[in-house]
Amino acid sequence: MRRDYQATSPLLWVATQFGRFLGDGYREIRGLITSNAPDNLKKAFTGSMAALILALLTVIVIASQLHPAAVILAVVCVLLIVYGRSLFRRLALFAGYFLCGFVLFIGAGLITTVPLEKSYPLLAKAVAVGLFVVLCLVIPALLSMRPRQQIVSGGGRWASSGDQLTKPALTFADVGGLEEAKKQIRDLVLANLNGKKFGQYGVFRNGILLHGPRGTGKTFLAEATAGEFGLKYLYVSAASLVGRYVGTTEGNIEEAFARAKAERPVILFVDEIDAVGTKRQQLGEADDTGGAARMYNSTTNRLMGCIDEARKTAGVVLMAATNFYDGLDRALIREGRFDLHVRLDLPNEEERTRIFEAQLAKRPSARFDVRALAKKTPGWSAAKIGTLVDRAAFFAAEGQRKIEERDLARALADTGGKDRAAFKEVEWADVVLSPDTEADLRNLVRLMDPIYGARLNLAAPAGLLLIGPPGTGKTMIARLIATQTNRSFYPITAADILGGATGASVKKLAELFARAKENSPSIIFIDEMDGLLPRNNGFQSQHDIQLVEQARSLISELEPQHNVFLIGTTNHLDSIDAAILRGGRFSEKIEIGTPHESGYQRLLRKHLDGVRLVDGLSVELLVERLKGISPADLEAICHSAKRMAMRRMAEDAEELPPLIWNDFTEAMKRVQVQFSKRS
Repeated sequence: MRRDYQATSPLLWVATQFGRFLGDGYREIRGLITSNAPDNLKKAFTGSMAALILALLTVIVIASQLHPAAVILAVVCVLLIVYGRSLFRRLALFAGYFLCGFVLFIGAGLITTVPLEKSYPLLAKAVAVGLFVVLCLVIPALLSMRPRQQIVSGGGRWASSGDQLTKPALTFADVGGLEEAKKQIRDLVLANLNGKKFGQYGVFRNGILLHGPRGTGKTFLAEATAGEFGLKYLYVSAASLVGRYVGTTEGNIEEAFARAKAERPVILFVDEIDAVGTKRQQLGEADDTGGAARMYNSTTNRLMGCIDEARKTAGVVLMAATNFYDGLDRALIREGRFDLHVRLDLPNEEERTRIFEAQLAKRPSARFDVRALAKKTPGWSAAKIGTLVDRAAFFAAEGQRKIEERDLARALADTGGKDRAAFKEVEWADVVLSPDTEADLRNLVRLMDPIYGARLNLAAPAGLLLIGPPGTGKTMIARLIATQTNRSFYPITAADILGGATGASVKKLAELFARAKENSPSIIFIDEMDGLLPRNNGFQSQHDIQLVEQARSLISELEPQHNVFLIGTTNHLDSIDAAILRGGRFSEKIEIGTPHESGYQRLLRKHLDGVRLVDGLSVELLVERLKGISPADLEAICHSAKRMAMRRMAEDAEELPPLIWNDFTEAMKRVQVQFSKRS
């Protein structure tokens, strides 16, 4: 059955088509002016009331040649165009359209029509109408012959939604530290902007690649670079360039670079460039049946081509950032495309001090020394410090006062290492240790405070190895240290790391260390190290050897600024790889034995709380008979002894009978306890 169409009035259809025609012409001229108008002309007619007044006068003069009523209509149209959207948001667009369009094409006609108006008024009106027809009909027709890419690159409706053009207010003064990086960037940008000065010497540099861990301030530095030199800042997210259909990604890349050329002088910053610049794959016969590899290769090739073209354009400074440097194609980041590679690492103490000062300088804050805070935040990134200052500013805003040192101290206390999934906090009262062992651990906890260690000129050890028989509380001691130092806690065992796939164990271990660095201050707790990092006795597999070597490398790469502390436990010290135990890795070793008499008394009173003992049997006597049992076995014996006492209960009894020594002897048989050799 043929589809029925709703009847449309011929006049309505003509009006609709004419409106669409004028709209297309408007957008085409907008793109043309934005792409091709000189920069000084744009600046002259952007953001000023004088531009609006001049445009109104131009329209009034033109409209008066047609009819007096057209003056009112034209003024209303101008005001609607300017104020119909957000206030002054489209002022530059309107000025560019009317002034460049009308002045260039009709301004010449005014010189002709004004003299003719007195002698030949009809001819003057005919010339004005003819010029209007030329503007609305001929110009769009000519523009349609131009490559559409060049016309709309100036930010029309076809522009990519993933880019943002701004004029940053940030400068290098707002960037704490990174003095060497700022000097290198300044030299390159000046060489690019002063092309005539350096060009005669054959010096032309472009392309800045910022790489390093997340949160080190790559995007912030790029924005500050634009503000430092008064350039426009075109931010492009590489992930937003990736299209759904074949060829759209390459088109989006071309649009982004074309817009940068139209907006110069500008800094084009491509964030996370690894999303579109991954390593290309070598293709052979039947290697890429689905075509995915060819698509990725095409994207990288198109990106390299656009970079080569943009480098030749004066006033376009290329910048990009990635935290996956090794994943980029080598040809993409070679010299000649990115002449400057700047690695942004975690800031040191001096740089952290400058970051704190730069963050506080932008906010209402009291004057105080921030060096103590810089010492307390080793391993913190610039982004993490910014979050800390934001938190302190929130506290100050609640009290309607300036930011003070106590606000930062409170924010720091609330921050700490929070990556502790299913973590049970442990206090000093929860552990039973010998006096010497407890004193050593308390001193270690104090040394893990950077300020305390700096005051004594004494550094904390890189790692701690707890040695002792099973059940002596080594795991609880590790949780105790994490609780007292307020650190993230990453417990691992051999079962967590060892995997079936080739290289999976090494990858898991590397990811664990990376996560610990990111969420510092942190503790990596390796339980039963002899099972994960065994000594090479000549009978190990290649997989175990690679895992031990990877662990050595990862531990050696830990720096004080990473603020990652290692804790390991073992029952067999001689079974651990000797290189792991050397100084600088697990240099501190503490033997955890059974408690002293006072410790046993504390444990027995805790586990037998609310339970009666038969006359003649006391806690002190139990300590004499159970000395040498590990704390874990002692807890198991106490619970088992209570169950043994239930044998003597009457069926209607609601209370345990007093415990006798035979309950404990039967419990020891049930638990199959082992006494330590020292007992």
